[in-house]
Amino acid sequence: MITSHVIAATDKDGLLIGAANKNTNKVFVAIIFIFIACGNAVGADDEHINHGADTGHAGHDMSGHSTERDELGRRLHGMKHTVTPEAVEELRANIRGWENITEAEVARSMQTMGSNYEWYISDDKLSGSTGVLILLHGFRDRGDKVFKDQVQPFAEIFPTALAMGMSMMMSQHIQLGIDDLTATGVERIVVVPIVSTRFNSMIRQWQYIFGLHDEPQYATVPRIVTDIDIDFVEPIGDDPLVAKILSDYAREISTDPANEVVIITAHGPSEDDDNARQLALMGNLARVVQQVGGYSAVETATLQDDAPAEVRAANVEHLRGLIESATAAGKQVIVVTNLIGAYTIQPKLRKDLDGLDYKFNAKGLVQHESFIEWIGEVVRAQLQR
Repeated sequence: MITSHVIAATDKDGLLIGAANKNTNKVFVAIIFIFIACGNAVGADDEHINHGADTGHAGHDMSGHSTERDELGRRLHGMKHTVTPEAVEELRANIRGWENITEAEVARSMQTMGSNYEWYISDDKLSGSTGVLILLHGFRDRGDKVFKDQVQPFAEIFPTALAMGMSMMMSQHIQLGIDDLTATGVERIVVVPIVSTRFNSMIRQWQYIFGLHDEPQYATVPRIVTDIDIDFVEPIGDDPLVAKILSDYAREISTDPANEVVIITAHGPSEDDDNARQLALMGNLARVVQQVGGYSAVETATLQDDAPAEVRAANVEHLRGLIESATAAGKQVIVVTNLIGAYTIQPKLRKDLDGLDYKFNAKGLVQHESFIEWIGEVVRAQLQR
């Protein structure tokens, strides 16, 4: 059975959980409690399948692609995308701005995005009743390894797999993650989508793959096949821990809050109705950041980075206008983002704002200890249901 749940990690005042946490070790105290309660253990069970060798899919040909593990334990890493005329037609119909894209242009776009792959990151002998599958766009090899290292302590408690990529034309990497976790003997899998908001096409494509959305958002791909109970949790959105992260990032470069304007900037979804909902969600974050930080004002803006060029250009002009107005009023501008990673569109954003007077903290949400704490909170919430 696959279910979807809204999880909100709030304290009794509805504000910032974990504000007293000062290091990553403390972040995992609650998770360790879950670990003990749920009986996850590392053992030498001879019947346990070794993730470094063969599993049910190891070496199996899925759509012509080998699923053998590389030297780091990744499967399908470096695999080229298979672009078919049928898939291109669906992408033209489903993606704003792709109405006239050619097959060659789709192939180039897929290549720039990198491969969709799976990475089982727990010890071969770790077992337990609950497994965790983390879905994420991916941050290229360097960023992926950084993220893997950040969640590694978590993977020492729960059998954990990462499924990297947007899943625009395939889902094998996600199925492999499900299969790897199933092979450990888990009875349920908590699926954690690493996106900043539920208002975008990528999470709806993932939900389609898990049978939680009726239509594909990109191309039609196989849906997950499993007998394991699946809990698909909500993304981090406007969780109080995001407000804490953004507050911390603004504070790092703040010198005089009463005379500073903070602008929270986001990648933004392509569709305008999604974008309006995203801005409303960011408004919730802005109110907390202003409450905590005492800034003159906290504004929000999205780029809609994947929308048609004229849409993105209008958003850039709006953002530049916010900075220019604040500067003209004698305020110092601080720009922070709710981007998941540190190596995404930050360089492009710097170029967009060239010539303006502002301070920029380019860190992504995953670089903050509270992001990993959030993963622990949503998994704990599922276990307590």
